[in-house]
Amino acid sequence: MCQPCPKAGLVNPRQRPYLDAMSFIKDVSIVGGIKDFIAFVRQSPRERVIPGILAISVTSFILALFVIDPWVNTAPPPGPKVIYFESWSLDRTDEEILADRWQIQCQKDKWAAKRKESMKELARMSGMDPEEIEREAEAARKARGEVEVARPAGLLC
Repeated sequence: MCQPCPKAGLVNPRQRPYLDAMSFIKDVSIVGGIKDFIAFVRQSPRERVIPGILAISVTSFILALFVIDPWVNTAPPPGPKVIYFESWSLDRTDEEILADRWQIQCQKDKWAAKRKESMKELARMSGMDPEEIEREAEAARKARGEVEVARPAGLLC
């Protein structure tokens, strides 16, 4: 049977382990590493330095994206949209109902007029003639027999 050598310090508990003598972390220096890197870059030919710098910068960029990514677009989703409705009394007259409906229609007409003006402006910017397009659309409406409903007297939009 083979006996371990007591002089090596592997088995003999009275001797210090050899791993303490192999510690190389104590000799590492950040400043020394940077100085060595600068010396390497100065001594290397240009065709080795440029690809090396590009490789380091691309890798650093990708790692930075991994660090930044958890903080981007992490807002909670918007909550549910609350839709309110009006409740009316059961004893409303027909005139009150029609007046409310016409007020809603006035608001819709204002929105439609605003959209129509923006579309006209877009048509002008695109080189079209919006007045001619409107005349053609009006002629098509008349040909289909569409008529505009008369608004009640005294309705203010």
